[in-house]
Amino acid sequence: MIIKENQLFSKFDRMQNNYQPILLYGPNEGLIRENVHKIKGIFKTDSLEIISFTGKYINEQPEIFNDEIQTISMFHDKKLIFIEQPVDSNIALFESIFLNLPDKILIVVIASNLNKSSKIRKLFESSSQYLVCANYDDDLNVNSQQINDLEKSIQKFFDKDIKNYLNQNLSNDRMISKNEIDKIILLYYGSDKEPTLDEIKSIFNDNADLELSKISQTVFSGNPKKVSTLLNKVFDAGIGPITIIRTLINYVQRIETTQIALKKNRDFDIAIKGLRPPVFWKEKDLFKLHCTKWPINETISNFNLLVDAELSCKKDYYLTNIHCEQALTKIAAKGKKYFN
Repeated sequence: MIIKENQLFSKFDRMQNNYQPILLYGPNEGLIRENVHKIKGIFKTDSLEIISFTGKYINEQPEIFNDEIQTISMFHDKKLIFIEQPVDSNIALFESIFLNLPDKILIVVIASNLNKSSKIRKLFESSSQYLVCANYDDDLNVNSQQINDLEKSIQKFFDKDIKNYLNQNLSNDRMISKNEIDKIILLYYGSDKEPTLDEIKSIFNDNADLELSKISQTVFSGNPKKVSTLLNKVFDAGIGPITIIRTLINYVQRIETTQIALKKNRDFDIAIKGLRPPVFWKEKDLFKLHCTKWPINETISNFNLLVDAELSCKKDYYLTNIHCEQALTKIAAKGKKYFN
């Protein structure tokens, strides 16, 4: 049964202890993680057992998965089971087990952006006994709502320029946007000063320089040793490998868009005019080098490499950091010949 994201939690009020399995999927990893956090919060009990599996592990050890579902713990009132990155070969087992789920057990299946032909997606959409909720990228309407909520949170109003800037620069991934919004709240909550565009910009640019954007710049400047150092810092700060890879994918797409525009018009300023968010003036010279020194065929190759790395992270949860570092250092190593 297909439900919208804003309907997801109203369903729990009617489930009581007989929970329907839920599929959360989509490109917005941050929104999925936010919904997972909310689902955990619904169980207002200290006696909750949380267990995680991957689709690959279930294939290899189906009896353990089945035993975990059928076993009632003596020490917990309820059980929450997460299944990350399911595979189509899980379906037969799902259909068998989901028919007679014990009470007080909720199964949440988490997947990336499943297309319409996905057997997992079809399974959940076609059954009235299961729930499926798509988590799409945040758009301008969602960002506008986040800005309104932010104003209420800090009890201050943003002028038109600030709102426009936030709408252009908030990510389409909820996790990244939340990080930026939390920093704005820390700056203004309980403060007498009024928000200014320069201060808001500094928050975004500081984060970019110190974290994700700085990694992108280092990778495409051909410095693999520095990439590893920066990655360790952002991993320690709690930023996930998939978020990092997606930031790089976005950066590559901006490079490719600019390179295509440069073929039509050799004026760099005109070529980047349509980029959203716009290129920050401090980063403009370096971005120009990345667009002009990397051949476009290598840019396409880098994009494919990063997409493959994201898929590898999702298939092998325990090696995500390694897959991320391998992809980024490989690109940086290729870039050495263009920047040394």
